Amino acid sequence: MSGKLRIGIIGCGDFLRLRAADLLSSRQVEVKLLYSPVNSANAERYAEIFGAKAADSPEAIINDPEIDVVCVFVPPFVRKEYVLAAAKAGKQIVATKPLAADLSDAREMTEAVEQAGVRCGVIYRRTNNPVIEAYKEIFSGGEFGKLALYKQDWLHHYPTWNRWATDPQKNGGPFMDAMLHNLNAARYLMGRRVVGRAFFSDDHTHSLACDDTQFLKVDFEQGASAHLFITWAAELAVYDSAKNDREHIDQCFMVTDQGWLFRNEIREGKAVITATRNGLEKDFPVIPFEETFFDRYAKEIKNRDMLPADLPDICEAYEDLRILLEN
Repeated sequence: MSGKLRIGIIGCGDFLRLRAADLLSSRQVEVKLLYSPVNSANAERYAEIFGAKAADSPEAIINDPEIDVVCVFVPPFVRKEYVLAAAKAGKQIVATKPLAADLSDAREMTEAVEQAGVRCGVIYRRTNNPVIEAYKEIFSGGEFGKLALYKQDWLHHYPTWNRWATDPQKNGGPFMDAMLHNLNAARYLMGRRVVGRAFFSDDHTHSLACDDTQFLKVDFEQGASAHLFITWAAELAVYDSAKNDREHIDQCFMVTDQGWLFRNEIREGKAVITATRNGLEKDFPVIPFEETFFDRYAKEIKNRDMLPADLPDICEAYEDLRILLEN
């Protein structure tokens, strides 16, 4: 595989809006074809933006021998058919979290990808996030001990830009919709096996099809744990009801087994991680990635047939769902 990776995109909604700039600035990939299952005008619009073409069917992308990678940017409840077809065609695949709306579909996709011998990466919030990679380097170094406690709370308004995000059969609820990002990040930073979990779900203020408040405690080997809380109960601001553009409150800290408290913040426009213990304080500047995500992805796929460290593979994405959903 030489030259630029040629990409076909299935799904031209809000997720593509968020990734378009990264794709456009990449020197290692080229968007060639786009297909929208729900709005052909979106495919035409993005085709013009990328200098690509709008396809008249998903098969036109999946079966095109010129396409190296199929990006499946569709909602979880309709993703399976595209991933199965792309794997069967021998394409590399990039999808989004949550991998599926239920464990059965996630398992079927994972097995199909493994049998086909292709790579399927699943984009999470830690993807292209240098803060998480900086934490990983700190905790792997050993100087401050192992990560023992990961605590994160998320508060924001429930999704308004589509009709499926609050449907528990299609998207699972607030944890699967959003907090799954941080379950994956916690597992990545802990670097050890999950040995237990406890899940709680409540409905406080809205008449949604799903509960509006959920909490998951995850136990890891060696006594470590992650405490992950999310609520849609508060009437926080919605800046644009047609997009995922809403007020977001994020409270996060981590503690190592040596008692170091870790937090991160933005100072003068730059991310900084701070460690404190017994009145001591140490700062760690977060170094941005030198290349775009898709450039790093292309290099790993072409040169080593691997995914970049910040792109979880389909097996990790399946495990996130198994931890959350399996009794």
